[in-house]
Amino acid sequence: MGIGMGLSMTPATGAITGSLPREQQGVASALNDVTREFGTALGVALLGALLSAGYRGATDDRLHDISGPLADTAREGIANAVEVAGSTGTHAPDLIHAARQSFVDGWQQAMWAGVAVMGALSAYITLRGIGGSTTDLGDELS
Repeated sequence: MGIGMGLSMTPATGAITGSLPREQQGVASALNDVTREFGTALGVALLGALLSAGYRGATDDRLHDISGPLADTAREGIANAVEVAGSTGTHAPDLIHAARQSFVDGWQQAMWAGVAVMGALSAYITLRGIGGSTTDLGDELS
């Protein structure tokens, strides 16, 4: 991921700022930074929500032997599940295993959603092409 970002971010920033007159390059650079930061925050929030929903859904399927407030606490997150495992007696190893597997399931769900979004964006960029879009930015900043 670092190699990909390193190879794409610097040329993209250079293309954005280089397409504008010198007096507007600061604004273009700031706009580039804001969109990158906003996209990162939005991506983390959406993928985190998918991970959490996937975890909860998977724990519902796996925690059928444990009920009550301990199971409810375990469904809130993997850290909570590990914390309450000691209070479940003989079910502790099963609870920890279920929480770990549920976390992996939620993680996979979130990562596949990320792959789908990146695939769609890659297809859009490939079909639309990159050329011509930087002049629109210069027109909007004028």
